[in-house]
Amino acid sequence: MLRWIDDIPRNAAMNMALDEMLFNEYKNNPVLRTYYWDNAYTTIGYFQKAKDAGGSGLVRRFTGGLTVNHHNDISYSVITSSDFFNVYNQQEIYRNIHLAIQKALQALGINSIILNKKTRNTSIICVQTFCENDLILNGKKIAGSCLRRRGSKLIVQGSIHIRLNIAEKKVFSVNFAKNTAEFLKTEIKTSSFDNNDIKQAQKIAGEKYSNLQWNNKF
Repeated sequence: MLRWIDDIPRNAAMNMALDEMLFNEYKNNPVLRTYYWDNAYTTIGYFQKAKDAGGSGLVRRFTGGLTVNHHNDISYSVITSSDFFNVYNQQEIYRNIHLAIQKALQALGINSIILNKKTRNTSIICVQTFCENDLILNGKKIAGSCLRRRGSKLIVQGSIHIRLNIAEKKVFSVNFAKNTAEFLKTEIKTSSFDNNDIKQAQKIAGEKYSNLQWNNKF
């Protein structure tokens, strides 16, 4: 059963902390969290140098990848395990998630393409670096993902950089969840965070993602 959480806008520290909490607490059922940002923030990959990244409200992710500027994007995390998917095939993972996004956008009449191979342009900015299986619309990258694996489980984090109104976001999120459940070959159960979830995430946010020692780690 896919636990789908269509979350409210939050600050960067809480968004990252909630994803980490879900990853830590993962047991048997995969999770999809779609979420939003209450202001402009910048997240950087775990191994990136903080001094090389500009932007406001910088937070270091616990996944890899490049710099992402957030505000009006739709972000997501997918947490699953080898019980549902081959977690060791990184490109297959990205391709399936981006296919789920592509189909959800098609429901809104937005037709994007999936890149077949990496291009030569590179940058520390995620949307300026085109990689295999990224999602492209009118020549611009609109979605990419990064991951972290721990044993037989993994988390994929990503963002969709396209402006949608509230009604469009709801249609997109519902279809994204359906498509994710389809490739994981399971059903959907809508969910939300309880008080214990929030308390755990607040603790992680305070100790890590709001901490300069973490954010300036490299």
